[in-house]
Amino acid sequence: MKALIFLSHIHEESELAKMIQTAIEEEFSGFVEVFVSSDGKTIPAGANFLKRIEDGLINCIGAIYLISPISVRRNWINFELGAVWIKNAISVKNSGPEIPTIPFCHSGISPGQLPMPLINLSSIQANNSSNLEIAFKSIQTAVGGKGKLKTDFDKLAAEILNFEKTYTIGESLLKLFKAINLKKSEMQIVINQCKALGKGQQLKIALGFRENSLLQTLKSIEENDLNGQIGILFEKPALRVSDTHGAQNGGDITLTVLTNNIIDFETKLITNIN
Repeated sequence: MKALIFLSHIHEESELAKMIQTAIEEEFSGFVEVFVSSDGKTIPAGANFLKRIEDGLINCIGAIYLISPISVRRNWINFELGAVWIKNAISVKNSGPEIPTIPFCHSGISPGQLPMPLINLSSIQANNSSNLEIAFKSIQTAVGGKGKLKTDFDKLAAEILNFEKTYTIGESLLKLFKAINLKKSEMQIVINQCKALGKGQQLKIALGFRENSLLQTLKSIEENDLNGQIGILFEKPALRVSDTHGAQNGGDITLTVLTNNIIDFETKLITNIN
């Protein structure tokens, strides 16, 4: 019977879960099975979902938790963590082995940022090759294996980094549009324009006159969050005078966005804009 590793994740991060599942099962071919609820085979159609989850938590000899700024707030992750935590405590109390319980931090959260009780676990940064190797060695020890690991951890770390870049674009775009105070009706117009243009195109959004403080905010989002996924054109006019706010330093701002990103994250954007 194969040793079972329980991989806890939220639905939005199923692609990353399957990526890690494949890497682990290929590394320990024939000895380890990774429980991933969203892979279409661990819990087949028609099966009792909660019962399968329960069985996975009971039978696992180790657990991995995919932790991002989004998943860390989800109750389901904490439920599955609590189940393994108790299982581990019982095992140690009965002089059994300590079960490896490893948070894989990704997409903008680091081990030092984890809340209680996650911060008490030996977590790793998922896009760090040496951290990944440490996690795989913990699994190897748990299943009684030994020897040099064959996984190319630099390649796996790069694949995870690529996932992170794509996964966080939606959140960063939402942050951008909230910063410019875009309304839901205006967001819908942007989405419709992107659809009309089709994927692979660029859409220019004229924001009109905005103060320098907003420009700095947009530049920060562009540089630190969106990694060149948007363009910012700033035409600085002469000092503008407002009847209510006095003199304002700023200029006319035009954003250039890729239609792919707006279309791909349509639901997230339209749902979360007020």
